[in-house]
Amino acid sequence: MHRFPYITDYANDVFAREQKQWDFVVLRPILLVAYFFVRCVSFPLKFVFHRWPLGFEAWLIDKWMALGLKYVARPEAAELFMRHVQIEPLLYRHVLSRRGVPHESTGERLNGIDGVYDVEDTRMLVKNRLTIGHDLLSYEVVDRFDKEAFLANLDYIRSIRPGDHEQYSKAVLEENRRHSWRLLGPTNIVMLVVMGITLFGDLRTTITALNSFGSDSLLLWCMKQLYAGNERVQIDLDFFMQEVSNRGHYNSSAFFSNPSQYLYYHIVFDEVVYDLLRTNPPVPAEP
Repeated sequence: MHRFPYITDYANDVFAREQKQWDFVVLRPILLVAYFFVRCVSFPLKFVFHRWPLGFEAWLIDKWMALGLKYVARPEAAELFMRHVQIEPLLYRHVLSRRGVPHESTGERLNGIDGVYDVEDTRMLVKNRLTIGHDLLSYEVVDRFDKEAFLANLDYIRSIRPGDHEQYSKAVLEENRRHSWRLLGPTNIVMLVVMGITLFGDLRTTITALNSFGSDSLLLWCMKQLYAGNERVQIDLDFFMQEVSNRGHYNSSAFFSNPSQYLYYHIVFDEVVYDLLRTNPPVPAEP
C-alpha cells in the first residue's frame, strides 16, 4: 500500500490498513458525492432560514459525532480522533510558550488551548460541546499569537517539548471497543463529522468550522522557524505547504470545502509536527 516518507509511521500504518477495508472502497465515494449535494442544498437554506445559532446546534453535532464514535468507528479511527483532540492544544501551548511564564490550566473541559482534555466517555463529549470548541482552537491560537514574542523566545521554545498526550485519559476508547460494530475507518468517520456540521450547524457556526485551517499555516511558519537550518526537516515540512484553506488566501468558500482535508492535511500535519517536536526536538541556536 502507499506509504509516504514525509508523514509518521503511525499515520502511514493507519492509512495503509484502511485502504483494504470495504468502507474505504465502497462507501467513501458515495459519501463524497452525497456531501457535494448536501452542501449545495444546505448552505442556501441556512443563508435564508438559519443564519445564527438557535442553541441546539452544538448538541446535535456532538450527539451525531458521539454516536458514530461509540457504535460505528473502528478502534484505529477512534484512537486517531482522540489523539488529535488531545495533541492539537498541546501544540498550540508549545508555540505560545514564554520563558519564565508557567502554563496555567483554565480547568475548562475539552475547550480552550489551556483546557483539560481527559475524555472519559462520549457523554462528556456532548456535554462539553467538543466539536465546535475544537474548531475554535484554531481561531484562539491566531488571536493569541505574537510574532515578536515568539521570535524573542525562539531558543527557549527550541529547548522544550510539547506535553505528552498520554497524560490525558482516553477511557472513551474502551467504550468504543465494547460497543462498536467496527464498520468505519478514519476517512469515513471524519467525513461524517464534517457532514454533521454541515447539516446541523447554523450558517455562522458552519462557516467558522469549515474555515478553521488558519492555525495550520501559523503552525507551519513556527515549525519552519524552529527548524531553520535543518534541511531534512524543512524538506518534510514543504509537503504541507498547500495553497488552499487560508494558506493562499484567508477565506475559503464553504461550497468548495473538502472533508478529506481535515484528515489528510490537518490531522496528519499535527501528527507530523508533534512527532518531530517530541522525538527530534530542534537544537537551540548558538548565542
